[in-house]
Amino acid sequence: MSPRKQQPMTKLTCRPGLTRRAFSRAAVCMLISPSLAQSQGQTMTTSDSLGATARQAMIDIFRKKDATAVDWYFAEPFIQHDPNIADGLSGMKSFAAEVARSPAADITIYRTLVDGDFVLLHSRYEGVARYAGPAIAFDLFRFKNGKIVEHWGGQEPEAPPNLSGRTQVDGPTEVRDREQTEANRTLVRTYRETVMVALRFDRIEEFIEGAHYAQHASKIGDGIARLRDRIASVAKEGGKLHLIPRRFVAEGNFVLVLTEGDLPSGPTALYDLFRVENGKIVEHWDVLTPIPPRDRWKNANGPF
Repeated sequence: MSPRKQQPMTKLTCRPGLTRRAFSRAAVCMLISPSLAQSQGQTMTTSDSLGATARQAMIDIFRKKDATAVDWYFAEPFIQHDPNIADGLSGMKSFAAEVARSPAADITIYRTLVDGDFVLLHSRYEGVARYAGPAIAFDLFRFKNGKIVEHWGGQEPEAPPNLSGRTQVDGPTEVRDREQTEANRTLVRTYRETVMVALRFDRIEEFIEGAHYAQHASKIGDGIARLRDRIASVAKEGGKLHLIPRRFVAEGNFVLVLTEGDLPSGPTALYDLFRVENGKIVEHWDVLTPIPPRDRWKNANGPF
């Protein structure tokens, strides 16, 4: 199936008396309101509009440093799962204000997946003090009535290219094969439960295309052999590798798994993004985020 074609956007003219910020948001309104877009001669799906809204929310917070964006894009009751951010809109406003105080703050969004009411962004943050340098992030949003009402997030420091010269964000970005979404979700779910939960490493080649497996994880290189070596080394570090998959988010050839992990390094939220081609996993990106002790959580919702 060919990827969805991008429709040309209607040119908007700023009328006298309309501020630059208000005009910017009026343009975004064209993106998030399919009926308005259609009235201007465009075709836009709900999937397009939710993805555009999530991206614009993060751009307004990080690049435009507009703390009032929280009021525009988010709604109460708002549930926050990132344990480092307080619950409710007040927590998001505090985070947005912190970013706004960081002159060098910026975001680059590489991938967007839309799965029903859920939108996943795969991004690179920079210039925000709490991350102590550039960070690779997955942000998962749940929408209701066009507004963001729930958020999960994981980040890890940006690392140099891995053993195969790949970075944590490079590679294909285009969503294709949307008619294969559920088949690909099932494939990744079965892989996760069979190989990584039940530890049936002998079956790994049933799910992964070994000859063309591209690996973006910072501590591993391409191919099945290196993946097996990494799993074995983790086991040797402490003999503990206990994973519980919590969420599967899929669109077309991309599937994200959010997993609760008990690793030798401690409790971890694992965000694993897979690309599927012809019924096999061919590419992988990840973010592994340590879960702080419960008494340090800034909300009571849990990371999953």
